[in-house]
Amino acid sequence: MRLPFIFYDTNRKDMSIRKSILLPLAATLLLTACYNEGTLVNNPAPLMHYQHKPTQVRLLALCKTYAEAINNNLDARVIHPGQYADYGIVLAQLGCLKQANVMFNNEKTFFPNSSKYVDFLKQTYTPKLAADNHFDTCKIDLKSLDTIKVEYTPEELAQQQQLEADPEYQKMLKQQQLEEKEAKVLAAKKAKAERAKAKEAERKALAKEKEKAKREKAEAKKAEQRAKEEAKKAAERERAEAKKAEQRAKEEAKKAELEAKRAAEKAAAEAKKAEEKAQKEAEKAAVKAQREAEKAAKQAEKEAKRAAKNQSAETQEE
Repeated sequence: MRLPFIFYDTNRKDMSIRKSILLPLAATLLLTACYNEGTLVNNPAPLMHYQHKPTQVRLLALCKTYAEAINNNLDARVIHPGQYADYGIVLAQLGCLKQANVMFNNEKTFFPNSSKYVDFLKQTYTPKLAADNHFDTCKIDLKSLDTIKVEYTPEELAQQQQLEADPEYQKMLKQQQLEEKEAKVLAAKKAKAERAKAKEAERKALAKEKEKAKREKAEAKKAEQRAKEEAKKAAERERAEAKKAEQRAKEEAKKAELEAKRAAEKAAAEAKKAEEKAQKEAEKAAVKAQREAEKAAKQAEKEAKRAAKNQSAETQEE
């Protein structure tokens, strides 16, 4: 739920503050409580006192209350619309324009949809820093607010002196200081417990990581052993395959050698057969040639006899 912004009139040079509220007091307190959980709800006095009679002292008290509310919300990691803008307005009324501008920019950073309205606030309260978009979403340093100088009214000075002289007030202050001290001790114990818890969680996480690393190392060692065994088996398979291939090669070579020997023997047999055939053919040719020669000789002899006979005949005729 959106908190209605509280506007202050700062036209007077002495920075005396006058106020105007957009909604009635009850509605303002109700809506403020929506995001200032546990702060303005439990301690609405600063806002009520300021609305009843606005002074710089009461405005500073309201400023501190807003700062505590924002820090509480940051601790709870819950950022609500309007918290930074409202705080910026209060800071601007105290004259802390630079810090106010940062709060306006925080509002724009968390809630971009409010940029147009926040730009209007910047033009209204921090016009000289309107172009400065620096933001800071860290927790607010409450001690820095103590350095803000404010003017006490005579009535506030008299009340302060009266309170300081009141034993009950002093007793209340001591009780408050004691409670704050106890709260700090409790917070320190809680922080110590949280640190111990975080340390224990860190130790457990570290032990878990170590155990995980140990398991991963064991798994890696097993994987490496399996890889070595697989490599060994693969090498053995390769050697067996190589041996088989070598045996097959020897057998193939032996078979080829045998085939070559058979081929050579066959070629030799065929050559011998061809030689024998050629020899027979040569013998036949020689016999035939001899016969032809004998026949030619006989024919020549006959021709010679015939010629001789013819010559004898011719001789007788003469």
